[in-house]
Amino acid sequence: LNTEMLGPLGNPSYRGYAADIHASGTRLLGIVNDLLDTARIEGGALTLAKQDVSVASLIEGAIALGQLRGRARCKIAFEVQPNLPELEVDPQRVVQAIAALVANSIKFTPDEGQIAIHGRRTANGGIRIAVRDTGIGMSPEKIADAFQPFRQLDNSLARRFEGAGLGLSICKALVELHGGSLSIESAEGEGTTVSIDLPPSRVKLRALAATG
Repeated sequence: LNTEMLGPLGNPSYRGYAADIHASGTRLLGIVNDLLDTARIEGGALTLAKQDVSVASLIEGAIALGQLRGRARCKIAFEVQPNLPELEVDPQRVVQAIAALVANSIKFTPDEGQIAIHGRRTANGGIRIAVRDTGIGMSPEKIADAFQPFRQLDNSLARRFEGAGLGLSICKALVELHGGSLSIESAEGEGTTVSIDLPPSRVKLRALAATG
């Protein structure tokens, strides 16, 4: 196909511009949606549409969405404990929560860094989904600030890393709507692990075979 027939899209530079415009539009849409979700959560207007879904499919969907919003360049891997039961959750909202963690990890992890996501059963019968990165990390006194809406860690980071600072606060709210909790382990220069713990009440128990 003659590139002249394609017009501007036949020029590699223009294709690059189009890709940048699409990526910027995706990030802007994500910020707008975050703002709308924050308003819904604060107003008690956000409801859950529960379905039975596997942990692996939730993580896979979150990686795809998080990569769109976070300009992924570093390696992302995930591992799910074998034979995990399904969860009875709102898949859209849980994917949104995990994706916020993925996008955050991408944002604060250098290109040569790594991000790993793990899904496993907890001692109390619930499910933990943890996102671990080798990024810049944060000090203990900054962890509490990370959950506050519209807050980034400091002004220098706000200049270096774009975003409205809503990711972790929305993630926490969505997890709590499911009866779960969010926790952070981090140290400056050593990376961050953020864990979503969903309670046993969200675990879909397999039906027992009829006997007799």
